[in-house]
Parts: sequence; C-alpha cells; structure tokens
Amino acid sequence: MYMKKIFIFCLSAVVSLATFAQTSVSGTVIDAENSEPLIGVSIIEKGTSNGVITDFDGNFSLSVSTNAVLQLSYVGYTTQEIKVGKKTNLGTIELVAEVVGLEDVTVVGQMAIQRKTPVAVSQVAALEIEERLGGQEFPEVLKNTPGVHANKQGGGWGDSEIYMRGFASENVAVMVNGIPMNDMENGTVYWSNWQGLSDVTSIMQTQRGLGASKVSAPSVGGTINIVTKGIDAKRGGFMSYGMGNDGYNKIAFSVSTGLMSNGWAITVMGARTWGDGYIQGTSFEGYNYFANISKRINENHQLSLTAFGAPQQHYQRSSGLTMKEWNNVRKYMKDGVHFSRYNPTYGYDDFGNQNSANYNVYHKPQISLNHIWQIDHKSSLSTTAYVSLGRGYGRTAEPGLNSSYSYTDLTYGANYGTLSQTFRRADGTFDYGAVEFANSPNNPIYDPNSDQFEKMYAGSQLVICENRNDHNWYGLTSTYTNKFADAIDFYAGIDVRYYQGKHNAT
Repeated sequence: MYMKKIFIFCLSAVVSLATFAQTSVSGTVIDAENSEPLIGVSIIEKGTSNGVITDFDGNFSLSVSTNAVLQLSYVGYTTQEIKVGKKTNLGTIELVAEVVGLEDVTVVGQMAIQRKTPVAVSQVAALEIEERLGGQEFPEVLKNTPGVHANKQGGGWGDSEIYMRGFASENVAVMVNGIPMNDMENGTVYWSNWQGLSDVTSIMQTQRGLGASKVSAPSVGGTINIVTKGIDAKRGGFMSYGMGNDGYNKIAFSVSTGLMSNGWAITVMGARTWGDGYIQGTSFEGYNYFANISKRINENHQLSLTAFGAPQQHYQRSSGLTMKEWNNVRKYMKDGVHFSRYNPTYGYDDFGNQNSANYNVYHKPQISLNHIWQIDHKSSLSTTAYVSLGRGYGRTAEPGLNSSYSYTDLTYGANYGTLSQTFRRADGTFDYGAVEFANSPNNPIYDPNSDQFEKMYAGSQLVICENRNDHNWYGLTSTYTNKFADAIDFYAGIDVRYYQGKHNAT
C-alpha cells in the first residue's frame, strides 16, 4: 500500500510537470516607427520548427515551453528575440526597420514598404507559403490576396494563371530578385517554368496597380515581386516527401550554411515532382534545382550568385466545353469519377500509347550575379547581370500538306465549346489511331461538311507537330537610390536586355 502511494505521487508529479511544461503566449507586433501592425511576421520558438505568423492586425498566439525564446523575423526589419518566462501576454512588440541596405531584399529594388509606399501592397512570408501551399501550385498561394484571382486554367500541372485587378499576365509584371520574368515576345508568364520557387522564396509581394517597380514592366494590373533565400537563410536543412491524390508525389531537400564567420553563405535545394494529374490524362514530371552563393565582403559590399531552373514535361487540357456539353460527357466517366475531370484531347494510338495534341516540355534556367554597394548611410547602388536560356516545345495541330478541309479544329477535342466526335472512341477518349489512318495514302478521309466518308487527297491531312520556342535572354539592371532629405527620395537606373528567339516546328 505504501509503495502504491509513492507510485501515484510520482506519476502525479510527472503529469504535473508535463502539464506546466507548455504555455500559450500571445502579443501584437507593430512597426516601431509608425505603430502600424505588421502582417505575416514569422514567430518561431528558437531551436524548433514550432511557429506561427501574425494576422492582419499583427496579432499572434503560440503554445511554447515555459523557458522558450521567441524569434521574430520580417523582411526589411531587424530580427528580435524575446524570452517567454512566465509571461502569457507579451503585449505590444515593436520591430525596427533595418537601416543598412545590404539585406537581400535590396537586390530587388522594386519592393514596396508596407504602410509607407503609396500603393496597395500585400506580402506573403516563407512560413505562410509553407502553411498555405501544400500540394497546390505556387501562384495559388495568392488566392486570398485582395485584387488577385488565381486558378488552374485547364487543370494541367504548371498551367496556373493569375489575374490582378482583372488584368492577365501580359499586364502584370512578375519579377524574381528584381529580374523580369514576363516573356519578351508576348508578356505572358508560364508558371510551369518556376515551380521550384515555392521551396526557396523568402517573401512574395504583390503591388496592385502601377507600383514601385523601377524596371520597364507592363504593370498596369500590378506587380509580383519574389525574393529568394540568400544570405539571410538560416543554417540547417530538411528532407521531405509528400504525397497526394491521383499519384501526386514530391521529394525535396534543402541545405544552407547560413551566414558564416568568413562572410560566405551557401544554399542548395533540389526536388522531383510527379503524378497522374487530377484532370484525366494530365500526367506530369518535373525537377527543381536552386543554388545561391553569397559573400558579404564588408559592411558596404555584397555579392550574390544565384542559379535555378525547373525542367518539366506535362500533358494539358486546353479545350473548354459549354455546360450542356459537360453534362453530355457524364457517360464517359466511370467508377464515380466526376465528369468535370474529363479531358477531350486525352487518348491513345492503335498501339495503346497515350497521346495528346496538348503536351508541353520546357526548361528555362536562369543565372544571375548581383552586387550591392552601400555607398553611405543615404545612398546605395544595386546591380544585377543575368542570363536565361529557354529550350522546349509545345504540341499543336496543323493542316497537312494535302489537306483540303480544316482538320485543325478537330484535334482540339472541342470547337467553340462543342465536343468533337470525328475522332472520338466509344469510351470518350480521342482516337489518335484514326488520325494516323487519315494521314495514310489512298485511305478514305472524313469530310467535315458531309455525313459520309469519301475519298479525298492522299497523304498528309493533319499534323500534330512540336512547336519549338528556344531563346537566349541576357540582361542588366542597376538602380541607384539617394535620400536627399526626409521627404525626398531619388531613384535612377538602367534596364538593358538582349533577346533572341528561335521558332520552328517539327
């Protein structure tokens, strides 16, 4: 009986210690200069991965150990540490803006300062990207940002698109570390080329409307600035594996030295993503790599070399259907699969090999070298030289050499919202074997203007070709800033680009 009482007493002590080992702390983070709440401040229990970010009012709440030290970090502000102790409410915490301009954010030279720059600004920090994104595509982290509409377009991997204030990507300037990403020929942004950015982004900022961008950019709709990790990266690393529905898999690793005592900092990341796709017949495979080598030479000079890319290949769905046609394809979807996942261009040839007129293969690596010079406490010069080499193709359907009718629309799966039945199998898949048959010499060719088969010209009637889009892009951006007085900021710079595009079809 005596031993039983001792055991119960010891067990109670252990439970008591476990109970009081954790405490919930809360507080509000504001700008020390103007007392405005700071949104998206990263608050981490030092030495752990336990953390949260502040809400729209700058408030936070986090369960930590009683002797924990909280680390508060925010791009453009000095990192602050607070020992919790017995406190449960930390009250108002003031973060001080960094005075020295050698942080990586100054690489951009286009970042607006929340509550200061007179444009509508929203920011998403690295921790918020990690918490929100999951298996979604990178642009979708902005879905909750005011004035921004992000969607999956046709549903293929990497085919996401963004609208800002109703404007498409042709009128939205997208920049990574101050380097423009919009295609030099048509202004569009292909997010499949930048899938790896979600793992290495330090901060992502949107400026709605004409904003603080200082390079030549079509930013009528707005500006998206992405700053990758560099000299500010924390020492350490991770390995991860993620899985999801429809065969989604992702393996990734990252390692960083942090800023070492000799002034060097190195960050390396790699990943592989693959899956069958949520939409029927949209399998994909992509690789991501990122490397940054930075050197803080002294208090006034910093160099940073960055290289990243995302080689990928994926099937697409580009054919839209009317609501009536969507209801008509219900018969093709089996085993309870929702009819909205139907892909009109998904099909096979006569040998059972998957084929599609919508397929994309591309690799667009980018290498940049940045130099930051803090001339004095009022002025600075940031210069970036970069090169981007794009190689790849996308499939399209073209009339054959002997085509007397327009067969092109028939291979899109749908024409003006109506499902094409010309090369359609009974199970709803597209019959690419029939396309090959139509191209064979001396075989009957279907006349789109007739209800019957009739013999037409022999030979090529319809061609599914690979339209290559290869380019070499070289550029230099440089921005000089000077603060003449408390109310006067002076900016000057150059934006030089050379672009050579090569297009051919095979």
